[in-house]
Amino acid sequence: MIKIQEDLKAYFEANPVTNFKKLAKLQSWDLVHDSFETTSFYVEGTWKNYLYSLLWIEKDQQLKLTCEYNLKLPKENNNLFYKSINLANEKCNDGYFTFCENHHVLIFHNQYKGSDALEIESRRTKEIIIETTAKMDEFYPVFQLISCGKENHDMALSFASNHTSGFI
Repeated sequence: MIKIQEDLKAYFEANPVTNFKKLAKLQSWDLVHDSFETTSFYVEGTWKNYLYSLLWIEKDQQLKLTCEYNLKLPKENNNLFYKSINLANEKCNDGYFTFCENHHVLIFHNQYKGSDALEIESRRTKEIIIETTAKMDEFYPVFQLISCGKENHDMALSFASNHTSGFI
């Protein structure tokens, strides 16, 4: 009975951020911030270094992930750019993109709740980073082409759909 209670206590006190910290150290990724509930580090993608931030909210049993990079957006391309973000979000099964205009940052958001968050182990941790980085790499050229005014959003999204990207 004591063993079961200890196992249950360990399960519900688990903090999935710990696994991301271990992976970051193992991969020698540049840690920017590190505390019990949060961590931030850079991961090298095909096109950019992406800043990952993870936050564990214990009371909600929720892990929040953001992945971002700086993107200067000329004012004249705002409408096309935001339409492209909406179209990219329609293609995303998990998570969504936002753009923080004041800070010139494109951000991908995702979250894992309850048992999904608690069951993130070392193997799943790496998969999450690989999947998110692949998504960032897939849409990076879209957002670059639109922000530079070189392509319309349909052409850019078509490019992303046909583009293959790799990581690690």
